[in-house]
Amino acid sequence: MKPTQEQILSALNKLIRENKTELKAEKVELGSIDDLTKKTKKAIDTFNSINASARKAGQIIDKAESEATKLNKTFKDLEGDWDKVKKQAKELGVDLPSEVAALVTNASAYENSTRNAASQLEKASSIVYGIED
Repeated sequence: MKPTQEQILSALNKLIRENKTELKAEKVELGSIDDLTKKTKKAIDTFNSINASARKAGQIIDKAESEATKLNKTFKDLEGDWDKVKKQAKELGVDLPSEVAALVTNASAYENSTRNAASQLEKASSIVYGIED
């Protein structure tokens, strides 16, 4: 038995509706992929920005660490110089002014602070450069 014209049109309408539904689903999927792509690119750009900032911070930290290390050497040299001055004053039988003793004590405190700062800067540098990995 041959299908009637009405049956053929009905079947054709049904196929068209199914294809439209499939096309809509594909549009949604394409839109979702597009959104996902945009979000991923934005996340990567943000990461790269953070990484660049971390590198700059690392350079600043490295410079401060280097300066602290140099300053520690200067304090060590000063310590030797102070010892020489104290020895010479003792040999001459002269007392050093109280300001000098206070200055030496102050310098010692700065030396300890600088040593601690250098240590902390070294740790910070390790952390910052660890971000890049």
